[in-house]
Amino acid sequence: MKLGKIFKFFKKGAKVAGGKKGKKGEKSSQWPSGTKIGIFGHANSGKTVYFTVLNEECKISKKLGISVTDNKTAGEFLSNFRSIWGLGTATDAGTVVDFQGEKKFPDPTSGEKIFKFNAIIDRSKKVSVVSYDYGGQAVAITGQNELADKVADFMTECDGILFFYDPKILKAELESQAHVASFVNILEQLAPLKSRLPIPVGLVITKSDILPGFKGEDQVMLIRPEDEYLASEDFESFLEAALADNRVSSDSNWAGSVRSVLVRMKEFLRVVLGRTLDFQVFFISSMGQTPEKIGTDIGRSIYSPPSTIRPIGVKEPFYWILNSIIRSKRISAIRTFAKYAATIGLIWCVLFSIPFIFHFNYLMPRAERIEESVVSAYDGNIYNASDKERRKIIQAYDKYERAWVVKLIFDRFQAPAQRIREGYLKFNQKEAVKLLNAQVARFASIVKDTTLWPKLNPSDQTLILNDDLNNLLAAFEGYHKGDEGSILYKRSGRALVYWDLFSKGVISPNDTAVWQIIQQQVQTDQGLYRSEQSKEELALASALSERKIKKTRRAVATQAAFELDDLIDKINGNESPSYRLDKAVAELRAIKGQLSNSRDVKKVNQYISRAKKWWQPRTFTFKAVSIPSDGHLHIEVTSKGKDPTWSEQTQILAGFDYKITWKIGDVIHIALDTLGAPELWGKDASDKVMLRKKYSIFDMDGEIGFDNIGKKVTISFNPGLMDQIPVLK
Repeated sequence: MKLGKIFKFFKKGAKVAGGKKGKKGEKSSQWPSGTKIGIFGHANSGKTVYFTVLNEECKISKKLGISVTDNKTAGEFLSNFRSIWGLGTATDAGTVVDFQGEKKFPDPTSGEKIFKFNAIIDRSKKVSVVSYDYGGQAVAITGQNELADKVADFMTECDGILFFYDPKILKAELESQAHVASFVNILEQLAPLKSRLPIPVGLVITKSDILPGFKGEDQVMLIRPEDEYLASEDFESFLEAALADNRVSSDSNWAGSVRSVLVRMKEFLRVVLGRTLDFQVFFISSMGQTPEKIGTDIGRSIYSPPSTIRPIGVKEPFYWILNSIIRSKRISAIRTFAKYAATIGLIWCVLFSIPFIFHFNYLMPRAERIEESVVSAYDGNIYNASDKERRKIIQAYDKYERAWVVKLIFDRFQAPAQRIREGYLKFNQKEAVKLLNAQVARFASIVKDTTLWPKLNPSDQTLILNDDLNNLLAAFEGYHKGDEGSILYKRSGRALVYWDLFSKGVISPNDTAVWQIIQQQVQTDQGLYRSEQSKEELALASALSERKIKKTRRAVATQAAFELDDLIDKINGNESPSYRLDKAVAELRAIKGQLSNSRDVKKVNQYISRAKKWWQPRTFTFKAVSIPSDGHLHIEVTSKGKDPTWSEQTQILAGFDYKITWKIGDVIHIALDTLGAPELWGKDASDKVMLRKKYSIFDMDGEIGFDNIGKKVTISFNPGLMDQIPVLK
């Protein structure tokens, strides 16, 4: 089976697999045990002859064998066989001899007969079969018959049904409609309200030798195994696909016959299609040629079997339905097992989840909520909390640690809870003050040593803090929370003020006013808070006061101005977008902080600002100058690592202006559809190209090759892309 058909099979069969399975009717009769095969057909549809010929054909078949297990069944088959083949016996003077008599079809079935036999499939699988023969009038929708309810009861108990249809009534529209209506009635009893059909269903067109174009075994099965998905289609699609099969379409006579039968059976097929994948249509002939008409009787013609009987396809319906039943039972067993497994799994998940839900949704959050309520009241500074509040947290974690669920299942959480509890036991303000003083001392050592100062970013005059400096600042901010009257809050607040002033001094080391403000702040704090300042604070104040102001040299600015002049020629003369929009920006930022001329700074800032815009989505106008073979393009822009959706159903033709939105780093997907290719808007194009470089839009400008099909397209932008890149002037 081709990949596309496999995909289509699962896609369209999903509605069948997912549908609600129909239920069989309530049992009102006792039937023999075994696999029940229903043969549903009206009077003169060929049921009795079919069973007789099937029994004979299967005596020498490797594919399907039949072994009769019941004397009544054997007697019925033998009687019908002798009638059809014209065999008889005579007894004379104690001797029994055979003789060739008149061939005739068995009389129409009167009453009912139960057939019991074993079917051997492919010499390996043995199936005990029960079937039911009855007078065809029992299934007619007009009139009443005493066997009607019993026939319906058997059909609803069946493991599979073959519906027999006599093609001689094709031209009798009212009669044909009545037969189809009775077929539909049984199906609705099997699976009402469009639910999934619970058993395999086959449609058997008997006496197919009368149909124009019918020649033999190749035409018996209408649906090939690889086209089984067609049973999930609607009637119109099924009819179209069936007539398109080369076994049918190659012969106009046979195509006409198949169409006539399927159209006549339309209402039946509408009920079956889309409700099961176990469906097949068979064209068979028990005789192999049209019997000779020898007379008429009330309501029917009388025929004589042909001189030579060559059955066509009689084994196929029975072989197919037995295999389908075996497969269906296996699937049902798997489904039953899956249901039990899912139920057990669900119960296990629920039972296993209860302690997890209790632990993670109640027990642990309860201790965390108590801790959070205290900590949040002091903005995270637990040192300012009272002893009573800390004891409340300690008790909460102690209770959590001793809970039976934690001891038995979540014992790995006991150690972290114990550490949290012990941590709060050791908390006291003296220890916190000692830790804060250590951080203040660290700050003083940084002020004294210029090698430890934060680095200055020359591009935007901001400080670059390493991990040590970030941790220092975070420590001060952590202590500056909670009770504003505490020593921790006040001392950390003064340290933060000094840090802010010190940062300004690092940014402008030669600004006398900044360092004068720092020294004034130190003097003010010593006058107001001298009694509560620690020795570490005094050391920090001394370090800040002793910083000397160094004068800068004008030579730095002069050298930077010369470098800028060189960069102007270098940047404007370079045609590489990666240099103009990336590396050039970095070079300009490196010297901007050293420039003293405000006009130079302005032109640098303008260039950097215009280059930054390329990192944001920009809209460009382009034109496909040439597209080969009268084709068209589909273009989609995505961020790196994402696939295109091709959701915008737009064709790009040669000679017209179009818009594209792109930013640096985006990937451009271009699909080429040549003339005559199916229109899927880029999803399945004749060929595709992906431009994935950082500056991919510049690769789009000019000639683009589609190597798989040997085609090229040419694209231009208006205005040109290089004309839109910023210029330093």
